[in-house]
Amino acid sequence: MTSSEPGPEESVSQWQGRILRRIQQLAAQHREITDAGPGMFDDGISGHSEQVWNERLELLTVQREHAEYAAMLGGVDPGWVVDARELGQRGANPPKPGVVRQHPARASEAQEFYLDMLEVDLWTMERMAGLEAARMDRIATGRWTFDTDPIAVTQFADNMTALHTRVTVLAAAAQLTPAEGESLWGSSVEGIRRVHAVTFAAYTEQDLAQAWNGYARADPALAVPPYVPRDPDTGTPTDTAQVAPPTPRKMLADATTALRSQFVDTAIRHAEPTDLAAESTAITAVVDAALGEDTAWTWEADPDPVPRPVGEIGADRGPEI
Repeated sequence: MTSSEPGPEESVSQWQGRILRRIQQLAAQHREITDAGPGMFDDGISGHSEQVWNERLELLTVQREHAEYAAMLGGVDPGWVVDARELGQRGANPPKPGVVRQHPARASEAQEFYLDMLEVDLWTMERMAGLEAARMDRIATGRWTFDTDPIAVTQFADNMTALHTRVTVLAAAAQLTPAEGESLWGSSVEGIRRVHAVTFAAYTEQDLAQAWNGYARADPALAVPPYVPRDPDTGTPTDTAQVAPPTPRKMLADATTALRSQFVDTAIRHAEPTDLAAESTAITAVVDAALGEDTAWTWEADPDPVPRPVGEIGADRGPEI
């Protein structure tokens, strides 16, 4: 049975990390047994493998639900509980942060060049989303002291929208298929998002503001690169896109999820009794201050694949320099 309170020699943050790891492990075991199927309990004699399999899954579900209830009863943020469960369901270990984006092969040198340019712009979009997610989290948790600048917020959003259009145009010029698009920006590149999350979580407030402002200048990349095939009369790109990258709004949501997952991973790792000094400095800061309550954001409509004025990305109105 999982206690809903820390033990006599256990800090609150240690207990929270321990119970989050318990939830993660139970969810991971459920996933592994589900994937293995009844055959893992087939002894070749009794013929009750499916019954044993179902009973084991039910037991794991009950144990996980009890741990989740105990966690929330003990003051753990419900969002952290969900994140820990999802980490376990995706795999017992978090994705490797050094994951490499899969580059589709092209025989045409021109299309290979378009893909190279696309990946540069896609990386920039992901970085911008990670910066905005980190900035908004610090604002929501009272760890941001700079004044707001509505003009900079709007310019940041406009620049990200222009990049989204640019990546869409390059995807069309490279004749990217839906499957190739998924390999470039789908769930398989979660590790890249986690790299950004780890990086920006370690930034000082000044460093984060400086990096954010670097993408809020009024000189965005051209929405339509000059080197893609165009109609000579209209200047419109001649290739039709089969697939488009995630919208800025979706990228921000993914970056926020990666940031929250990183916080949970930190809490779980440091809950191990191998380094109590690191636990007291890292976990307490993460658990007590990092996430806080969920923040309600106001979103504008997804951008069209053509440049146009765009509203704010989040509910807040500023970087703050």
